[in-house]
Amino acid sequence: MSKKPSKGKLPKPNATFRTADQTGEFTAADILGMVCNPIYAGVGPFPQLIPDEEWVAAASQAIKKEGAEQFLVNMLYLLRQSLAGEM
Repeated sequence: MSKKPSKGKLPKPNATFRTADQTGEFTAADILGMVCNPIYAGVGPFPQLIPDEEWVAAASQAIKKEGAEQFLVNMLYLLRQSLAGEM
């Protein structure tokens, strides 16, 4: 069930940004970070690693589980982290 949007302060990101050089086991927050990051679907200078249909299906499930507001906070955070090195 989706959570209702807050009126005021946004939630903190609960997904993590994992760089290509990081090693070790993936955490649930790492996997959520991949699901919430449209970079994997091929945004900007990044190659498409997952088909649009698969990314949208995974993102839709994350929205249902986390709520739209949390998903969007995560997506904004992850896009900023991903694009920080490109600018």
